[in-house]
Amino acid sequence: MPLTLKKLYVAFVFSLLSTSLFANDTSQMSPARNLEVTIVTGKELPKLLNKSVEPYSVMAISDNNLAPIPFQFDDLNVKNLVHVPGGKIPAQGKVGVFEENDQLAFMYKDMGPKATQEQLQGIEGSIVSELEISEDGIQRYAYVLEGNSQRSDKRYAHYNFETGLVEAESYSLQLDPEHILVWKDWIIKGFEGTPSAPNIIDTMKVRIKAKLGFIKATLHNSLVPVNTLAVKNGPVRAIVEADASITILGIDLAQGGLTTTFTAQTIESPLFVFLPKAGKALSALNIDLTLDFVDFEGSRYRTALGPKEPMITGSKEAEKLREKYTTDLDNPWIAISTGKNWDMLFFFFRNEGFNPTLDAVYYDESAGDKANKPERFKGSNSEFGPTVTDLPFGGEGTLSFNLYFAPDLWQGNNPEKAAQQIMNPAKVSVH
Repeated sequence: MPLTLKKLYVAFVFSLLSTSLFANDTSQMSPARNLEVTIVTGKELPKLLNKSVEPYSVMAISDNNLAPIPFQFDDLNVKNLVHVPGGKIPAQGKVGVFEENDQLAFMYKDMGPKATQEQLQGIEGSIVSELEISEDGIQRYAYVLEGNSQRSDKRYAHYNFETGLVEAESYSLQLDPEHILVWKDWIIKGFEGTPSAPNIIDTMKVRIKAKLGFIKATLHNSLVPVNTLAVKNGPVRAIVEADASITILGIDLAQGGLTTTFTAQTIESPLFVFLPKAGKALSALNIDLTLDFVDFEGSRYRTALGPKEPMITGSKEAEKLREKYTTDLDNPWIAISTGKNWDMLFFFFRNEGFNPTLDAVYYDESAGDKANKPERFKGSNSEFGPTVTDLPFGGEGTLSFNLYFAPDLWQGNNPEKAAQQIMNPAKVSVH
């Protein structure tokens, strides 16, 4: 065989091997991409635009065959959040019709290698669009089909409206079915707790602290009026809608609603609010949303701003160091690494033009802090999250508190890479 042809042949064989071995091998993708839900809008899928979603499905190559993967079509509501049938917020357009802002959702990790002509032969229905992500020298593909009846039986997350239990691929979370802000047991599958604390987290805490002259008041989770309205359970994500209103010191502080999304390894909680001008009468207002961990001494703590050297939780030094670890609207993340093959990034997002002040808060019993009650497990063994002040009263906006968790999100001592990928989802090319 001539040398040039031999080189081409070797390159061709290597390309085939690389595609078949790496394209949907989760060990070859970053931890942040492994948990990512890929979104394609109606505007990006012109062949489906303004059509009923009923005839369409999504497939990818797995084990050398074109196979169905979990997917869902989601309408958007007038607040630009996912529409939940049975909730109070109306859809932007016609439910079940794929319009410009509506979303097709599936997992990044379910995409596979490019299908060959042989693999496409004899399939039921017809391929409408090929979806491609090219990143880090690897191409991943999924296919939108029309008239194919095959469906994956996998479900990445499900919310039981009657019991308040979330069952997801990597965790279970028990919520109060009457009050979605009240968390009970959060169990990470495969994570070993300690004899005193079988759960990874004590609870999630909302603290609204207000001051009117010399008068102070604090609301916590169960005192914030939240009414769970409806759920949309899909194969990829479960979306729960609730309405909420906040009154403190006799002032109507906020009126709005909460649309919480559960996926395989994420919990996203966008809160859309109208902030009446009456709130300007308050002399001070802080909203903290924190996670209280249990027996997490020795974990590493970082924020987007501040030292690159992590602060060690459960240490006396934390009292002096914590003020250095900060965040802001342009750098909106906080991170913890347990050293037990489980990491978390906590983000704060908001819509453009809605600009409160953002920072990080950290509590630790070993650093001299008293218990931040109510608690389910005694003691504060590292509690952290974002704090929001200087809310722009007299307008409306969306605040989103999002959690992303997985083994080795830090990839050693580098949470920045995961943070950048979470803030910049992989781009999909539609062919």
